[in-house]
Amino acid sequence: MQPEDFLLERYLAQHEFSAPHLLCTSDCEAMTIGDLLNLCSVPETELTNVWLGYTESTGGERLRQAIASLYTTISPENLLAFTGAQEGIFACMNILLRPGDHVIVQFPAYQSLYAVARALGCEVSFWEMSDAGGSGPSIWKSSRPSSALQRRPS
Repeated sequence: MQPEDFLLERYLAQHEFSAPHLLCTSDCEAMTIGDLLNLCSVPETELTNVWLGYTESTGGERLRQAIASLYTTISPENLLAFTGAQEGIFACMNILLRPGDHVIVQFPAYQSLYAVARALGCEVSFWEMSDAGGSGPSIWKSSRPSSALQRRPS
């Protein structure tokens, strides 16, 4: 699979650390470790023992336990924790989609939502958000039976 260049990533590679103000990033605000520690109610000594290396491929055990505790029907063994949006999008699309599938993607959106589907050989239609009627975004449903996530069981 050869996805097209992710234009936002190319743009950020060129401008992220030289522009005085960025209004296009989706990550959290950068700060020093000291600033972070000032925001925490956790003793500093507890944080100095946090492992910063690789974890299990499914995600850290403590993280998956914490996520599972938020739900009544999910156990840590049934969770995958990803390090960012692109990793989760890539895994999900590679599991759910097949060449020739029709995929409807909200647009504008993070480029991997449509670039990965296209690289897998899927036909992509954009669901462009519109508030033209003044009653909020319209819901667009495809009447095509080949729309991948409409026909695949969950």
